[in-house]
Amino acid sequence: MMELDGHRISARVAFRALCPLLLASLPLLTACGGKERAPPPYEANPSPKEAYEVVVTTHDAPEDMFLSGAAVGYVIADESCLPPIDNFEGVRYGIEKHLVTISLRKITPDKYVGTYFRDGLASKDYFGHGVCSWEVQYVSASLKTRSTESFTYFSISTSPEKKTTTRYAPKEIKPLLDDGRIYPASDFSEGRFAKEISASQRSRFFSYSISIITRKDEK
Repeated sequence: MMELDGHRISARVAFRALCPLLLASLPLLTACGGKERAPPPYEANPSPKEAYEVVVTTHDAPEDMFLSGAAVGYVIADESCLPPIDNFEGVRYGIEKHLVTISLRKITPDKYVGTYFRDGLASKDYFGHGVCSWEVQYVSASLKTRSTESFTYFSISTSPEKKTTTRYAPKEIKPLLDDGRIYPASDFSEGRFAKEISASQRSRFFSYSISIITRKDEK
């Protein structure tokens, strides 16, 4: 396990820390039959230069809401550097992807800020098939409230192309499913919220956003 500017680099650790947030997007780490695969040997870039800020904000959210985790997801730009697929299913099991947790600090009651590096992973020949270079696929975060963390959470992500994503959730918090398991909360995208929720009903919702901002000293 290594660190990059305080960011731990471990797909396994990130999975445990952000499990609810990343279930939909994490690559599978187990092969058919439940046999665990070793994590890929990816390394941190020892001298990253392309820094970006991540900002997570809430508006009119429950007072006990808190950030439970954040991560940046990288993907290998050219899969020709990867070893050939050697399993019966013909699946890579996520070896072309890697997660790095992001440490965000609370700067106001409704805002969290942190930093990630676009060049945060080292470009090198990991498998003997050529240099693997990386692209940032998404940045994500998970929010919870003390009163509801046993049954639901609020996840949000955005891409470098989109830069900002906002979601809306009812103040009367309910999970997507109510079967005793922990699920993401029922929420709305910006487009769906504008289309389906009338102006008279919008005060019954709160919003949360995630943004990627180029650091001023990098412009």
